[in-house]
Amino acid sequence: MPDDKRALALAEESGDGGSSDEQLWCTGPGLTPEVQGELVEVEIPKSTHGAAILGIAQACDQHYTDELGTHQAFGRMANGIVLFILGGGIQIVLVGLLYFFSEERMQDPYEAIGTDVLAKDLRGALASGKALDQSHDALQLCLKDHSVPWSQSMVSFVWLCKCVPHIVNAAWATWVLASLPSGSKTISSKMGKLNIVSLPLIPKMCAVIFIQLPLVFLDVALAIVGMKFLMYCNALGKLIVKAMSLSYIETVAGVVFAGLSSKAFQLEVNKTFLVHEFTKMPLYKLESWLSGLLKILCIAGLTIWYCRIKHGDLQDFRLACFQYKYQFVFPNCEHCGLDFFGLHLAN
Repeated sequence: MPDDKRALALAEESGDGGSSDEQLWCTGPGLTPEVQGELVEVEIPKSTHGAAILGIAQACDQHYTDELGTHQAFGRMANGIVLFILGGGIQIVLVGLLYFFSEERMQDPYEAIGTDVLAKDLRGALASGKALDQSHDALQLCLKDHSVPWSQSMVSFVWLCKCVPHIVNAAWATWVLASLPSGSKTISSKMGKLNIVSLPLIPKMCAVIFIQLPLVFLDVALAIVGMKFLMYCNALGKLIVKAMSLSYIETVAGVVFAGLSSKAFQLEVNKTFLVHEFTKMPLYKLESWLSGLLKILCIAGLTIWYCRIKHGDLQDFRLACFQYKYQFVFPNCEHCGLDFFGLHLAN
């Protein structure tokens, strides 16, 4: 498209020929913000969310509008917003379908009687040394559950490690975007990078409320739905495979952006940053090792609370089920599991 190519050439040209008094910003890889003194920049997502933010910034930039015309500027904004609606809408639908249908179906068998009651019956059989009747509800559900103790906790910990950076970066980008000053020159080019340094009040509020905040809520919702989905997986193989498959929902916005946007637009989004100078940055006074330690403690604490306290009755039932099968079921099954250095392994 001629307009897109012209826009890209203009951005590269102004990047090479920027004025000497322009501030130079440097950033690290990925979405993690880097701080140079009190000057902060954060890379916008390479997805439909980033396309919407850049489109709004270009439509508000007086220099961009004067050079390329109003139709190009507002056409780019409309393109970014439509892409954002498509990508975000598909993500919301997928998370909703996962929560209201798949998760509820997986949870229903454990809600019928109550896992605390079922665990009590299994432990009673273990203490008495007498197996339950084949038609007992606890045994029927136990025979269908093939999970391994602590496997949900381990995979949930990895899932949170995957989700937390997205949530933190989305929240951080929201803060930086909301802190941008108002101005007519919204985009500053330097060294081939496009820095969004200001936005008029109304477009900025719209970008924060309708783009960034939904992105934060969507990342949080996906983390919660994923944790619950993993908790009710009743087999180790399913648990591991589903944890990998859940990451697909996070990539939907990027897939839609790559498939439906022009190459010129993609290149511009890939090199766009939100840039703002803060007066105080107390959060960055922490040592790197302390920051890492806090992340480990927070994620581990949240995992333990969710898996071992909030769903403690379910985990207690699974542990009692695991012990019951090793005492009454597997010794009478010649082909169950395998023998490994004197140990009989089965689930």
